Amino acid sequence: MATKKITELDRDITVDEAEVKEKEAVNILDLLLGSDIGEIKLPTKQMEITRLSNIYGKPFIITVSALSPDKYEEVQDMAVSIKGKDADIEITLLQLLVVMEGVVDPTGKPMFKNKDLMNKFNAKTPKELIRKILLSGEIANIYAEISTLSGFGDGSVTEVKN
Repeated sequence: MATKKITELDRDITVDEAEVKEKEAVNILDLLLGSDIGEIKLPTKQMEITRLSNIYGKPFIITVSALSPDKYEEVQDMAVSIKGKDADIEITLLQLLVVMEGVVDPTGKPMFKNKDLMNKFNAKTPKELIRKILLSGEIANIYAEISTLSGFGDGSVTEVKN
């Protein structure tokens, strides 16, 4: 392992060179310009709905995906109701819409918009399908995970200390 000797306030300290290079600032413009656009993908995660796993006797695992900024803005706009000069966000509707867009099938398409699935559960809309399959707490937990994947969680952006 390569080490580097640094003199600090009249004393010598030895540090790992890799550690020094890791701390050096990277020109993010060069980093972005030199990257493959396909490298930037929306993050996904798998979640198990334990209640449904118990009902079906097999792991009931869903894939949740972050929403793009445009999709998240679209969903938020649909959940806002304007009354005069006041604007209110209907949290329950926002959660449903985020879950509707963020729970995806193996091809990456929103699972709850699947026509065959809606027919099977006799649901006229994706929102109705979600309400037939998931409990309120499950919707809230899935919403929270999609929001975290979409960059709203703690630690998604951190302060760099000099």
